[in-house]
Amino acid sequence: MDNPEGSLTSAGAAGLRAAHQLLDGEPKLLSDPVILRLLDAGQLDRIRNNPLHFQEPRLMGLRSHIVLRSRYAEDRLAQAYARGVRQYLLLGAGLDTFAWRQPPELEALRIFEADHPATQAQKKQRLEQAGIRMPVNCALVPVDFESESVAAALQKSSFDFKAPCFISCLGVMIYLSMEAIDAIFRFVVGLPASTEFVFTFAQRRVSPDLHPTAARVAEIGEPWRTYQRPDELAWKLGSMGYSSLDFLQPEEAEVLYYTGRPHGLPAPLHSGIARAMV
Repeated sequence: MDNPEGSLTSAGAAGLRAAHQLLDGEPKLLSDPVILRLLDAGQLDRIRNNPLHFQEPRLMGLRSHIVLRSRYAEDRLAQAYARGVRQYLLLGAGLDTFAWRQPPELEALRIFEADHPATQAQKKQRLEQAGIRMPVNCALVPVDFESESVAAALQKSSFDFKAPCFISCLGVMIYLSMEAIDAIFRFVVGLPASTEFVFTFAQRRVSPDLHPTAARVAEIGEPWRTYQRPDELAWKLGSMGYSSLDFLQPEEAEVLYYTGRPHGLPAPLHSGIARAMV
């Protein structure tokens, strides 16, 4: 991530979450009123005043993926909490807002947001401008995944390495080198049993010349870098010692989150969300 002012792609994802709140039907796939407070009025007006632009198939598909991955991770987090997990670590949190809309029934949860210092500075500025305070159970952990160890960064916080954790890494790995991704996988598998890891990945290499989104993110200094196939992931994580690896299949996602729901977003066509257990 080469942008000194913070990740622009995380801001773009936040904009699509806001578009879901403003333009899509009820009930929302992901209810996120906080994101509307973190974006400036001009960006929100552009969404409200250009609804047809956000109904283009490409943007609807991308918006669907972005809100689905957060909804799925938060549903899995609730299940992990029910079995006793009390730590939530977001790797590459960006402008994620879970900590500011956490359900009251998860009152004992401790939240750690690990991200690039510049992106965290951008987020803190937006929070201050919106008059939103940090939750007492949430800590920001600065880390550059390409050059620093997640474990070393967390050692400067109150993270409990002896307790299981629920971890999410959403919309991040495609921007990292394979070396950085493997370091994350090794860190997670070294945590106690019952630790759960939900992450997204991209399967097919896409040329920026042929894909408008790939071209755009490359132009702003955040190019897509790493692609992983499900069979490669299964072999790698199995050899590292993970106890299981499952993929959210399109058919399962459609039944859980799309069938009979009037939010209007299309169900995914491919599997890009995985869940690994330690």
